[in-house]
Amino acid sequence: MNLSNDTGARDLERGLPAQIAGRIGRRILQGELKPGDTLPKELDLLAELQVSRTTLREAFALLSSNGFVEARQRIGTRVRTPDHWNTLDPMVMAWHGETEAPGTLMQELFEIRLSIEPMAARLAAQRATPEDITRIRTALQAMGDSHDNPQRAMEADVDFHLQVIAAAHNRFLMPVASVIRAALMVSVPKTFEKFGGMDHSMAMHADIARAIEQRKPEAAARAATKLLEDTYQRNFI
Repeated sequence: MNLSNDTGARDLERGLPAQIAGRIGRRILQGELKPGDTLPKELDLLAELQVSRTTLREAFALLSSNGFVEARQRIGTRVRTPDHWNTLDPMVMAWHGETEAPGTLMQELFEIRLSIEPMAARLAAQRATPEDITRIRTALQAMGDSHDNPQRAMEADVDFHLQVIAAAHNRFLMPVASVIRAALMVSVPKTFEKFGGMDHSMAMHADIARAIEQRKPEAAARAATKLLEDTYQRNFI
């Protein structure tokens, strides 16, 4: 099992323990390491990976905290079954994005968006502060002003959706925002490339912002659902 030649650009930004965790985590996701398998002994991994014991143990801690492995006395570190994996962790989602068919990942993340974003829009229409509405409007304006800068337009699109979630003022929605961000970072560039920008969806984004500003919860939820269903059909049907 070679774990030493699988470094991605994102790993370099996270530090060496996360690089090592990513190499092992991807092999678990790919099925090279299966549930119940025991990882090589620590001394063997240290020799193969050429890292310190501290780095390796920090990598194992990352994998353990996300449910990928568990250490048992006299047995060693074993791979856990998928029902223990923390698939909502952004790092784990990045591993998924690199190891499986992008269409499958996009569709599953989109299903999460369909269940969360209309509710967030409804709550935002009830609870948004003037500052929240300003941030939503600013993101919408940036989407419209950035036709000659695709990267900026896509960033503004992501920001718009995250600002709507923030405006819902539900503390349990905020951790889910990382899932929505991951979904958007996968889907927005593909939609942008496929349809040559976001002109088609601008009016639907504006409908969401308007309903929130006008304090119309059901209209906000309907507008969010319409945008998501339209985008879903354009990408998957």
